[in-house]
Amino acid sequence: MQELINLLDVIIWPLTVLAGLLFFREHIGKVIGSLGSIKAGAQGFEMNFIDDKLQEASKLIGLGSSEITAKDGSSIIPKDGSSIIPKDSKIVPKKSHAETPYQELLELQDAINQTLKNMAATKGIATNGASNFALTTTLADHDIINNQKARQLKTLIELNNIGLNSPKITSNQVIQMKTLFNKISL
Repeated sequence: MQELINLLDVIIWPLTVLAGLLFFREHIGKVIGSLGSIKAGAQGFEMNFIDDKLQEASKLIGLGSSEITAKDGSSIIPKDGSSIIPKDSKIVPKKSHAETPYQELLELQDAINQTLKNMAATKGIATNGASNFALTTTLADHDIINNQKARQLKTLIELNNIGLNSPKITSNQVIQMKTLFNKISL
């Protein structure tokens, strides 16, 4: 009897881990599939989701790698107050005060949100409390944007959210995201 208890004591943890892996296999598969790269170094493991998502978004939106690399560091709302916002738009460009890539991504998120809200407002669609994803779906459902634009926007929104949750986001990656946003003609 004591031998059986000792055997159970030894194999209970591996069995528990195996059961957990089997139970969460779909979720684990999705996480592994969304990883861009994994690097092991002296500081531990580093996972990069954003580079692969940038490439996926570039293909979906129709940019080549030569088009997506901005050399001038321009931004969605440049520091001088000029803007990529169309002249006939009701959006009033504001001067950027972003000092970090994270802050620039927050500004990009706001620009996406403002654009979607303005599009919905011109068609009399309520936007109270709606997320960018929900607004995009609503605009597509009302045929204000086509399904391709909706997929492009949702990919960009997801990419922006990944960037906001990535501590190692670079200025170049942010510039690429802004270029993608500029390429989606809304």
